[in-house]
Amino acid sequence: MNLDRLYNESLALLEGRGVQKDEQRAFEINRTAAMEGHADATLAMGWFYLNGVGIARSIADAITWYRRSARRGEPRAMFSLGFIAYEQKDWGDALTWFRRAADAGHHRSLFWLGKLHWKGRAVPQCRSEAMRLIHLAARKKVPDATRALRWLTCLNKLARSKLAAERGTDGQESDFRTYPSAS
Repeated sequence: MNLDRLYNESLALLEGRGVQKDEQRAFEINRTAAMEGHADATLAMGWFYLNGVGIARSIADAITWYRRSARRGEPRAMFSLGFIAYEQKDWGDALTWFRRAADAGHHRSLFWLGKLHWKGRAVPQCRSEAMRLIHLAARKKVPDATRALRWLTCLNKLARSKLAAERGTDGQESDFRTYPSAS
C-alpha cells in the first residue's frame, strides 16, 4: 500500500483538485493512511476531527490524534494541543505544549507563550518576557506577532500622548533633567 499516494488522494478529495470534492471520502482515505502510520495523515486526523470535516467534530478525538503525532515529534501537533488547551483555559497544559512546540522549532508557539506571559497564565505575569517572546516570533515572520507588535506600539504612542497632554507638554521632552551650567 502506497501511503503517500493515499494521503495525496485524500488531499485532492478534500480540495476538489482534479476530482469531485468529497470531504467524507477524504477523511476515510486519510484515516487509512494514518492507521498505517503515515506521519502527515496522522497529523491531519487531528485537523479533521478538530474542524469537523468529513466527520462529526470531536475535540477528544482531535486530541487523541494530535497526541499520536506529537509523540512522533511533530511540532505542529504540539502547537495544536497547546491551542486546544488554551481555548479550554487549561493554561498549564497550554504552556507545556507551546514550550514543547517552540523547543521543536515551531515559531508560532513563541507568540502564544508570549500571550501566556503577558496575561500571567500558568506563569507569573512578566511583560518583559512576553515582549521578548513576541519579538522573537515577529523576527520569525509570525503574522500574529507582527500584528501584536504594531498594536502595542500604537497603544504605547497613545499612552505617551495622553501623559504629555496631562503634563501640558508636547511629549517630546527628555526624561533627563537639564541643569544650568556653572558660569
